Amino acid sequence: MSDFRDTPLRSVEEAYAFACLACGHSWEQNYRIEHHLDEDNRPYFLYFAEGRRVPSPLNRLTCPQCDGHDVRIVRAGQADSVSSAMDVGWPPLRR
Repeated sequence: MSDFRDTPLRSVEEAYAFACLACGHSWEQNYRIEHHLDEDNRPYFLYFAEGRRVPSPLNRLTCPQCDGHDVRIVRAGQADSVSSAMDVGWPPLRR
């Protein structure tokens, strides 16, 4: 009998863009997301980037530049514009 985790129900490709609010670094990453069901028919997802299994980008956001955790997900294709806005002082700092 095969392991219930062997075969995904479906697999989708998604791109996420990220911006670090600490250092201004921005980046995009493509993911292959496998949809599975566990032995109790509950869904779970496996994320792959560049052929390797990785943690969900929705749970553990860490900037690869500064290791900071003040990272936001932005619309794919807009990571650079967020970084540029930070270069000119947007958003303004609260006083």
